[in-house]
Amino acid sequence: MERRHRRLAERAAAAALLVLATGCDGGEQREELARLSTLNASAAESARVALERAGQLQADLESSVARVAELEAELRRARSVRNCEQHGEEILRLRAEIAAADERRIAREREWLRFLRNLDELRIPRPSPDKAFVPELPAEELAVASASASAPEPIDEQRLAREAALTRALRALVAVEGLTSLDLLEAGHLGEGWIGPVLFRVLDGRGRLAGSLYGERLRLEGSRAARTLEIVLESGYEMRGGERVAFGPGQGSDGTPIEGGVRRLALLDCDPTRWAEPLGELFGRGGPPARVDDGRWSLVYVKGALNRLLKHDASEGYWRVKSVSGVLDGALREVHLERFDRHGSLESRVFADALRIVRQERGLLLELEGGAALRGEEKTPFLDDRFRIFLPRAVHADWDAAVLPGLSEPDEGAAPPRSG
Repeated sequence: MERRHRRLAERAAAAALLVLATGCDGGEQREELARLSTLNASAAESARVALERAGQLQADLESSVARVAELEAELRRARSVRNCEQHGEEILRLRAEIAAADERRIAREREWLRFLRNLDELRIPRPSPDKAFVPELPAEELAVASASASAPEPIDEQRLAREAALTRALRALVAVEGLTSLDLLEAGHLGEGWIGPVLFRVLDGRGRLAGSLYGERLRLEGSRAARTLEIVLESGYEMRGGERVAFGPGQGSDGTPIEGGVRRLALLDCDPTRWAEPLGELFGRGGPPARVDDGRWSLVYVKGALNRLLKHDASEGYWRVKSVSGVLDGALREVHLERFDRHGSLESRVFADALRIVRQERGLLLELEGGAALRGEEKTPFLDDRFRIFLPRAVHADWDAAVLPGLSEPDEGAAPPRSG
């Protein structure tokens, strides 16, 4: 509309110029100019009205947009309220189901208590002491039975007391370490480095029964260097939701496969020495050793010689001994190793209670026991309590000449510095 009135005004001005150019007389010019002025005024008025109308339409449009935004916000609030109502109804329904389940559980417990109370009220008459029990057997069969009957095995009270103490200590340490989802019900009898059969209740976050764990044997594996402890269950299964799930494959403390599978419960920041004192019989190797150094080796020399040999071939990365606390029985104790890539960037760390150097047909093997590998912030205990580093390009002559534990005897004449 505004563009149309502008065109009318431009045409009026052009017509006026045309009149002046054609040279009409004064009267005609005045009439023409008056007509053009009238047209101009009419066009200006129409343009003003059009502008006012356009402004009104713009205001109406803005008001409509604001109203649409208000309606959308109100719709979102209505949907949110409806969702909250639906969630509230679902919560009420679930709470009702929980209350009904609790009522059924309480009813079963009351029924069980009534059954026990009825058993206590039973009065079973005891035989009179002056009336001896006479077996109704022929004399010949009675003589044979008496001859074949063997005396019952004597009860080892000391062993039973130790098993009860182990059960109490295991239950207490599980609670102290914050394993609130596990409740030890039965620990069984003490064996050679294990106790069993064991039964744990598995609880959910609200302390309700969620399942169970059963194992024929329970043993412990710990690393003082890596501050890890593993509760190892052998030959067992897990019950969850009424379904029985067998343990996965695994190996025993001697490296042999376990029939029935293995389940490992890892504590990644735990001092195993707190468990070794009351539960020493449950550690496969007797727990973390109290002494880690025999004083026969120079730890500075051993560490330096190892690092020099480990860095001979760094084309695909290399290992470095960060620290070692001692040497005992031909093995390095409480060892901290670091793995670097070919560019010298740190990839991972390994902590182990023991490191042994094992000669292979070609190269060498570094066998680590009792520890964990740390990559970034993720700590992973050794699989089956062992970690192996193969050095296929190691030269036997170089390692023999270095005089290292497990390959040679120490130089007794040297007075080694003790720091490792």
